Amino acid sequence: MKDSIGGNKKMTIHDVADQLGVSISTVSRAISGKGRISSATRKKVLDFIEAHDYHPNGIAKSLAQAKTNNIAMIIPEVKEVVAFPFFYMCMCGINEVAQARGYDMFVVTTSGKDTTRVKRLIDNNKVDGIILGNTHKNDVFARFLKSRNFPFVTIGSLEDDSVVQVDHDNKGACRDLTTILLSRKLRRIAYMGKADNLIVNEERYEGYLQAYKDNELKVDMSLVSRDNMTDAMTRKNVDELLKMNVDCILCQDDAVCNVVLQELRSRDIAIPEQMRVASCHNSKVLDSYYISISSLKFDNTEIGRTACNILMDMLDGKEVPGKTQLDYEVVLKESTK
Repeated sequence: MKDSIGGNKKMTIHDVADQLGVSISTVSRAISGKGRISSATRKKVLDFIEAHDYHPNGIAKSLAQAKTNNIAMIIPEVKEVVAFPFFYMCMCGINEVAQARGYDMFVVTTSGKDTTRVKRLIDNNKVDGIILGNTHKNDVFARFLKSRNFPFVTIGSLEDDSVVQVDHDNKGACRDLTTILLSRKLRRIAYMGKADNLIVNEERYEGYLQAYKDNELKVDMSLVSRDNMTDAMTRKNVDELLKMNVDCILCQDDAVCNVVLQELRSRDIAIPEQMRVASCHNSKVLDSYYISISSLKFDNTEIGRTACNILMDMLDGKEVPGKTQLDYEVVLKESTK
């Protein structure tokens, strides 16, 4: 068949993608009607195909070849040991579902800002869909994947309702934990966290503030420190809190909590007799501590399973929920008695 691009070679799906400046997977989704793609992009692809005499029944083999049966999970370069369990459990859940549904999984680590590796995966048609392992404000990966009309799901929330998201109710969980502590007549609850771009950290802090508001109490902002970016800063902030008649230290996550516990122990501060401590997460990191720590329990394997099932449904052309929120459990232990 002679096409208008030139020559007698039969046009392929690669030719269509090259001419339109889109990915092969975008062309595939436009033709098959499956997956997330804007109506404008689908129309552009279909109009091009019609104009260049590229018939759907003649591209069946090309479409089949375009499907890789691979997905990728994008995670940040993990520098803190306490962050490993979360991503590992998520990966286990994703891999379990992917294999059951005939897919293999790539794990791609990034700096959190550089989309080069993700772009290469898409341009080289290596994967059919992507799961983002966490979310940031103005998330560069979500923005990039949207611009390419590529199927993806986030583990974590975004303000963009057009992105398919799976998350735990981090705000509600931290609100409930703080409320329980307040119900025990603990009024001066210090909050220690990090004011970075991770949305989960913002949600937990909002939950802490919301609990005080719900109980018609005022937060003493001198007890809030969100500059715990290093262990040294965390230790310094603990020292300051010890001078301020604090009832309890609520930690944003186990990374912060681990340093708080170490500092209290080094100063021979008895838990819970002299200081109560709780964490807005729950990982194996704190299991070895000499006293059990009150925390929030999230099923990180299940969130991986859920995200992967939704991505698989998306790739199958099924309608999927815009946002799925998973539950949590408040686990009260010795550290807040």
